[in-house]
Amino acid sequence: MKNSTLVFRSLAILIILAGTAHLVSYASPKHGIIQDSEVSADAYSNPKPSQEKTSNEVPETDYLEGNWKVNYSTEAFKGAVVYSIKKEGEAFHAYTYQYQDEQGNSEEADGAKTLTIKSFDGTTGKGMYTMKYEQEEYEIDCVIKRVDDNTFTLSYDYYGYSDVETWKRQ
Repeated sequence: MKNSTLVFRSLAILIILAGTAHLVSYASPKHGIIQDSEVSADAYSNPKPSQEKTSNEVPETDYLEGNWKVNYSTEAFKGAVVYSIKKEGEAFHAYTYQYQDEQGNSEEADGAKTLTIKSFDGTTGKGMYTMKYEQEEYEIDCVIKRVDDNTFTLSYDYYGYSDVETWKRQ
């Protein structure tokens, strides 16, 4: 094979590989990047000062941290569990805090970690829900959705067993 043929084939392969990489990166979602349609013509020459947070905005840490009550009505347990959510590092963790029966009697819980919220943007989040069933412990992926300032839902689906729990601020 001639040297010129080898060079042109190598060059063609490099162009195809680089083009494929650009095509794949162009097709992937762009999170956190301002799109051209969102920028006015003078945005670069006359940037606007950043807007300050209004007093009615609730940072995600203020929203999630605290005690949350979940009502259950199963054969095994009818009553409520109060969880305490704390931020530790970059994640939020929920620990059992108190058990309450239907008559309102309460008992201190063992403090077992039940939920780890890995990401939360103030509206939705993802985490790992720990569930015990027949002396076995299962870690299940879950989705958290904020309903209002005092309520969020936690939903999961594990091998056909799905549930949505409503957590209310205590």
